[in-house]
Amino acid sequence: MPAVPVSKSRRDPAATRRQWAERLERFRRSGLTVAQFCDAEGVSTPSFYVWKRTLAATPAVAPPPVVPIRVTPSPSPPTPVIELSLPSGAVLRFPADIRPDVLVAVLRAAEEQRC
Repeated sequence: MPAVPVSKSRRDPAATRRQWAERLERFRRSGLTVAQFCDAEGVSTPSFYVWKRTLAATPAVAPPPVVPIRVTPSPSPPTPVIELSLPSGAVLRFPADIRPDVLVAVLRAAEEQRC
């Protein structure tokens, strides 16, 4: 018996989520009824309500804040460092040759802790 390939979704879940968030925002500004709006958008009313509930139950993920980074020579030891000034006022210093993946992991941990 030949193997039957399992089809993968061709849609990107994140893109679908963004599309529905944008659609619901258009609805809020439209002044139309749900039925009128769904007809104009070419989507079903049940899908509209499912996505409205789904997006209302999931908090929006804010992008991480931009943190200025500067490489400066350190007086002691005389090697350059990467200095990160976090919005909380905390300052993190790393050797300039730190691996990028380590730096990213530290920043993610700092964001989770809300320094």
